[in-house]
Amino acid sequence: MTMRAARRLLLSATMLLSCAVAVGLSPVQAATCPDGFPAKPIRFVVGFGAGGGTDLIARSIANAMEKQQKWTIVVENKPGANGGAMAVWLKSQPADGNVVGILGTDAIAINPAQNNTGYTWKDFDYLGSGMQTWLGLVALSDRPYNDLAGLIAYAKDKGRATIAVAGINQEVLVRQLAQEYNVNLVPIPGAGAAEAMTSALGGHVDATTQGTLHVAQIKSGKMKQLASIIDRRVPYAPNSATLAEQGSKAEPLNSHTMLITPRGLPDPVKTCLKQALDEAIRTPDYKAQMDKFENEALNLGEEGNRDLNARLADFYAKILAKN
Repeated sequence: MTMRAARRLLLSATMLLSCAVAVGLSPVQAATCPDGFPAKPIRFVVGFGAGGGTDLIARSIANAMEKQQKWTIVVENKPGANGGAMAVWLKSQPADGNVVGILGTDAIAINPAQNNTGYTWKDFDYLGSGMQTWLGLVALSDRPYNDLAGLIAYAKDKGRATIAVAGINQEVLVRQLAQEYNVNLVPIPGAGAAEAMTSALGGHVDATTQGTLHVAQIKSGKMKQLASIIDRRVPYAPNSATLAEQGSKAEPLNSHTMLITPRGLPDPVKTCLKQALDEAIRTPDYKAQMDKFENEALNLGEEGNRDLNARLADFYAKILAKN
């Protein structure tokens, strides 16, 4: 091989590596783990039923970890009480890194504010998270309002507006907006997001708060987003402003899918699992799962998730105590 050919080959290899890094295809890295860990299969225990969004995220992370770290991970489901049943069980398990719980922020930060669940956010260690739920306030496309101000004006004109919700945090948000704008916004609780969506599509309510089901409806033209009710705009509805951008001071919803363990996890094991999680959510396979969700990978890390849960737990404890 001539010197010129060798240089061309080196340049081509460098460009390929640069492209790989640019799209997130970084080289596989093994986490820094204590000798002999894990000595047995790690259990991923999901706080919701098989086939749901949290379950699919857990299995995607588990598959990525198995490929990268050469571990064996067994995914189990322990549904009940909006993730609370699994949290109660997890609290009683050994803090050795062999059992990891997967559930949403709501289960840890909001459930204990409603009643005595037997746990609080302080009972767990936080490895990180895999995704933020992109919640939106949406309505049928033919409704005579296109944003929050329009919905408020409609409610004042008609005497009220009904909003189907699928959780206490969404109900709290609707009540915040009603108080802020001195208007009769009525939250309609249901059995879940699917029931809330059915009510909205059937024209039985004026709007609904949704986390995932609305994206397909927006793309089909059946629905429109009135506001992003998280802390930023979302790619599937880039022209839909946040509540803050529309002038509201209501607390945005902040829900993440987290990986947690019983409190007291040894630092070397915690470091190992945190690194393995961070590597897993950077993989092409995990990105493909996020694309199916019309979402993207997001890891707040240990401190980010702990601080978020502490803040939300305080907020909901205070606001629900007033009701």
